[in-house]
Amino acid sequence: MKPSFPRPRDNEPFAWGLSGSEPVEIWERFSPAYEAQLERLIKTLNELGFTPTIGGSGSEDGEYVRAEYSDDDRIVFFHHLEDPADARFVSSLDEDDLRSWIVKSWIEG
Repeated sequence: MKPSFPRPRDNEPFAWGLSGSEPVEIWERFSPAYEAQLERLIKTLNELGFTPTIGGSGSEDGEYVRAEYSDDDRIVFFHHLEDPADARFVSSLDEDDLRSWIVKSWIEG
């Protein structure tokens, strides 16, 4: 089942805590920036032929996207979403760079 964005909040804890009383940072689940970035990542993965799923909410390492590549089930995309460095990295990529990073790192890698 494909998620719709923004997603409804759950009661799971935040891996890195919150910077304030509500999620606002790009690595804080359910912040507007986080949800927009997750939606963009899911959409891009789908367009490239992956089957993405979201998991890990409430865990110590936080939420992640895991996606198998439809043409070769040995190719699996995996990216932590709540890690501040990882979130900043993905947000620094425009649409073309995001696609290129996924292709070069997982499909061609």
